[in-house]
Amino acid sequence: MAHPLRRRHLSRRTFLRGTGTALALPFLDAHVPAMRSASRPVRAVWVFAPNGIVMDAWRPRRTGTAFELPFLLEPFAPLRDRCVVLSGLEIDAGWAHGDGPGDHARSCATFLTCTHPVKTGGADIRVGPSIDQLVAAELGARTSWPSLELGLEGGASAGVCDSGYSCAYSNNVAWRTATTPVAKETEPRAVFERLFGDPAEQLDAAARAARRARLKSVLDTVLDDVKALQRGLPADDRRKVDEYLDAVREVEQRLDRLDREDAERRADLPSPEVLERHADDGGFVARLRTMYDLLALALATDRTRIATLMLGNGGSNRSYAFVGAPGGHHELSHHGGNADRLAGIRRINRFHTEEFARFLTTLAQRDDGGPSLLDQSIVLFGSGISDGNRHNHDDLPVLLCGAAGGRLRSRGHHLALPARTPMADVHLAIAHLAGARLASFADARGPLEELV
Repeated sequence: MAHPLRRRHLSRRTFLRGTGTALALPFLDAHVPAMRSASRPVRAVWVFAPNGIVMDAWRPRRTGTAFELPFLLEPFAPLRDRCVVLSGLEIDAGWAHGDGPGDHARSCATFLTCTHPVKTGGADIRVGPSIDQLVAAELGARTSWPSLELGLEGGASAGVCDSGYSCAYSNNVAWRTATTPVAKETEPRAVFERLFGDPAEQLDAAARAARRARLKSVLDTVLDDVKALQRGLPADDRRKVDEYLDAVREVEQRLDRLDREDAERRADLPSPEVLERHADDGGFVARLRTMYDLLALALATDRTRIATLMLGNGGSNRSYAFVGAPGGHHELSHHGGNADRLAGIRRINRFHTEEFARFLTTLAQRDDGGPSLLDQSIVLFGSGISDGNRHNHDDLPVLLCGAAGGRLRSRGHHLALPARTPMADVHLAIAHLAGARLASFADARGPLEELV
């Protein structure tokens, strides 16, 4: 065994560089300075699901730890000791408050802001800022990207999308200021280029395409650096680097398949609207999984510690025929008690929870210098609407997973909170668990004491 004072010490910002490539490393033992404990960051992630949840298939019947997982939470069985189900939460700002219809726009706009939006279809939008951006403003300077905003559906921030509400409200959950939404990235290829492209080169889209045509893989450009690095690392670190590079290679190969399939699909269905409507499991599922994997890589390499992912825009009407739910998601959510529509929504909800559980499993399998990446994270999954048919903004479906570096108080619990507990209490608790020192947020009464 190498003497601890003589082992190789790497900077946390070490990159393997090649032509147009900057490959950040995951957390390694070699990042820990000799004779000094590592300071491991906590990552905070929020995942937004549109159109609500079938609550009788979501809410456990018992509280505490002795509860059975209902249908929609069954995918979390292997992770139940790392998750908390929260019931009784409300986003008061999501209600109309005299503004009439537009609950889907409000459910999205208020999900991370907990602030009532000004009803307008013009330029005078106002709602935020969102909790992720407040945390990023305090902690974001420590990473390459203060925050990362991802989504599965595009959409403009101008025009009207829901009952007089600007599309900016329906298409964004992250707001840098009260009047400035943060545009999300919806193309996995663009996220990959951002994650592994060399920021010093600042290639434009045409230059990136030309580089991809010349190179088989970003990994091919850094092989010499990889070999040199591996020679100086202990066995555990060499294993971590190998696993990380395998994960990068797998994402690259999936992106190549997506590029080919997208080209073929667009040749047959040239309309973007038709493409969105008829996304099948060869398109949407692959894109969703790739986005989750790219997010995991961004967290593992400490390129960012704050992220949001929108599974769909507010009122999304994407078809999920590939899970046996034909018709649009939004249309089905207006189920009116119809058994077939409810069954379709359950299938969509189950698909979302299965894919989220897959993402959590990826985090749980990533070593982050002792604890897993999941243990060093706090990840929230939820919706700004409870029942899509009622458009209610109370009794919201919220699942909180991870351990926040051991700081999260409740794990493996179903916490039935008093009715109308502000969702802002949870957001403020997440901010504190991530290391931010926010004194207040929206209508929060304080960080939820069951969590911190």
